[in-house]
This record gives sequence, structure tokens and C-alpha cells, in this order.
Amino acid sequence: MIDPFKTKVINRLKKAKGQIDGLMGMIENDKYCMDVLTQSLAFQGSLKGIGPLILESHLNSCAKEKLTSKDSVERQKFIKEIVKSWELSGR
Repeated sequence: MIDPFKTKVINRLKKAKGQIDGLMGMIENDKYCMDVLTQSLAFQGSLKGIGPLILESHLNSCAKEKLTSKDSVERQKFIKEIVKSWELSGR
């Protein structure tokens, strides 16, 4: 992974880790359910932002090489990887 994407992903993961710890503490301390839900949704939002950053990094680094490869098998393999990722994202 290349910068600035690497730095952004690491920062988001650190934030998500803190949110997980916060969520666990809220649940352990029997906090108000709607507050827990709100924090849970914030955590989910943090995670959703990570995938596009990883993909953008990939497209700006590895993808350039693979898309310009003279090896058609390599190009097709790359395209299938992108399609599979898209399918896994549930979009």
C-alpha cells in the first residue's frame, strides 16, 4: 500500500480500534442502548471508509502495472479480482 493511503488507513483502523474499546466499555457498563447503537453506527462508518482507500491505493500502484501488462491472462486475472472485490462489497 502506498502513501498517503497507507497513513489514512492506519489512522482509520486506530480510530476503529478505539471505537471497539469504547463500545465494549459501554456494553459492560450497561450504557443506554441508543448511545451504544449510535457508537456502533459510527464504528461501522469508520470501517466502510477503509475499503475505498485500499482500492484507490491499489489502483494507483499495482493496477497500473497489471492493466498495462502484455500478458492477457494477467490482465484478466486482475479484472476478476476487482469484480470479486466489488461483489464482496455488497454493492
